[in-house]
Amino acid sequence: MTAQLHVHPDSLAVASAVAQRWAELAKVAIHEHGRFTVALSGGRTPRILYELLASPAWRDRLPWDQTELYLGDERCVPADHVDSNARMVHEALLDRLPHPPLFFPMVSDPLRPDQDAAHYASLLRERLGDAPIPTFDLILLGMGADGHFASLFPGTTALEDREALVLPVREAHLDHRRISLSRRVIAAARRRIVMVTGADKRAALAEVLHKPGSLLPIARLQRQASLEWHVDQAAYPVKPTAGV
Repeated sequence: MTAQLHVHPDSLAVASAVAQRWAELAKVAIHEHGRFTVALSGGRTPRILYELLASPAWRDRLPWDQTELYLGDERCVPADHVDSNARMVHEALLDRLPHPPLFFPMVSDPLRPDQDAAHYASLLRERLGDAPIPTFDLILLGMGADGHFASLFPGTTALEDREALVLPVREAHLDHRRISLSRRVIAAARRRIVMVTGADKRAALAEVLHKPGSLLPIARLQRQASLEWHVDQAAYPVKPTAGV
């Protein structure tokens, strides 16, 4: 599949570029089917984006009343936990908007990830349709230093699953159990934007860009579906001599 690579000076420039793409894609989606559906990523760089979208410079330019926000993955923790993606989305975006959009958190009972995963899958079918797979207008992704995206990590059964829409993720090395959209749902979205910042991601990004047979999770996703990359110069494996 194709990849679009955009290299920016720093994380704020990454967020600014993705905010512009958000606005463009929202306009197209609302023109085509009356609403804009987005699955959000957690993490440091997406938080900068959400704070920017809620700023006076952006918030009144966006059609929040026709926007629906979901999560791409979540830790199985209470909604007020410091590691909760839902809490971060509220703090960075929703609580700063005069009229916030619909938002659908993933976790209702941290002790029952299977139940919450099944409930979220039903929600996606109900709101996004199921012919053949519920389809988001946009899914925002990050990439870990190990090449994972959402909560789909190297060598895990969740990464290999070809049936589920939403999965509980149980891995010994993780701090919490998690829930994640499956690779098939992410691949089915109309657009996927990957935001990558920081030198710790450089080695993984170099492998994704320059090793066609890479087994890193996000490299496998890129062979399945087109990705639009927005990265900062710290993460880019070769410093560009001109805009990319």
